[in-house]
Amino acid sequence: MITLDELRGTIGALIAAGLLAGCTATEGSNPPAAPMQANPLGQAPANTALKHSKSGLIYVADYTNSAVHIYPLRGTNQKEIGLITGVPVVEYLNVDRWHNLYVVEFSAGKVLVYPKGATQPSLTLVVRPSGAFPNAVAISHSGDVAVGQFQTNGINFFHKGATTPYNVVAPTPGFSAGFCAYDGTGNLYVILSTANGPSHIGEIVGGGSGTHTIDLGVNTGITNAKGIQVDRHGNVGVVGDDGTLNVYAPASNTLLQTARLLDPPNDGPSPNGGFSLLKSGNDLYVASAILKGSLGQAYKYAYPAGGSILNAITVEPPKGGSHETAVTGVAVDPPEQP
Repeated sequence: MITLDELRGTIGALIAAGLLAGCTATEGSNPPAAPMQANPLGQAPANTALKHSKSGLIYVADYTNSAVHIYPLRGTNQKEIGLITGVPVVEYLNVDRWHNLYVVEFSAGKVLVYPKGATQPSLTLVVRPSGAFPNAVAISHSGDVAVGQFQTNGINFFHKGATTPYNVVAPTPGFSAGFCAYDGTGNLYVILSTANGPSHIGEIVGGGSGTHTIDLGVNTGITNAKGIQVDRHGNVGVVGDDGTLNVYAPASNTLLQTARLLDPPNDGPSPNGGFSLLKSGNDLYVASAILKGSLGQAYKYAYPAGGSILNAITVEPPKGGSHETAVTGVAVDPPEQP
């Protein structure tokens, strides 16, 4: 089975060499963004039923079909109720407290922002430097946006409603800073990754007002971290691609609890993508990518206990799409943080 990191690395190399024409960072590779307005996130949604949904939504990124599938938050084995298409090499997803969806487009170096219910973005965030490969996005309580990168350029910080970053904070030397999450006071936690060693936890105190990344140390028992979130207690949850869920004390790598997110009964893959904490604080959804021969899924688990799957959403391909779906991100609305 191909891993996400192997596929990302291959795509990055092909883009750099100019051999992947279909996924180059051109203006035509994304749906057009609406012109900037006084309220740049106020575009009228195309799906009013989704806009007025009170029960919450789940967004799931489909790497294979360049799509984001939308499901109701409540229920079990939920069926699709909405679809966003035309997002080449879609990666991580997130939702802010105003119900806007953030979609990371890996190859174009952009983050597309969709108001609730919309199928076209109202805002496009452009990552610097040009040619960088963003793979994660986090939104603070005040609306600041942090975008992590697959490379070692650092975290891009954007003011609410802005399209270009006002600050870029480099990771600890020798690491890339990708998956990231804000705490309730605006500090940003990041996963520091290296090809030659285990993942570390990093912190940028003050978020976008910070100047450097503090290396808090090794993620105990996780060699390839695939997501990070901050819970309502300020503790830091980290998921590894082997299904390990670790919870750490704030501003440290002190391990408070460890659990396993168990595989499904048919011996499917372990979680291998981003995860999202539900507003209740008692559960999470994690992306489970299948990159060859089957369908990706979003799995629900208890937080922080982990254990057996509580619910599974199987991502069916869009009409006319591939017979496969590779799930690379999941986001819930409303989220627990910020």
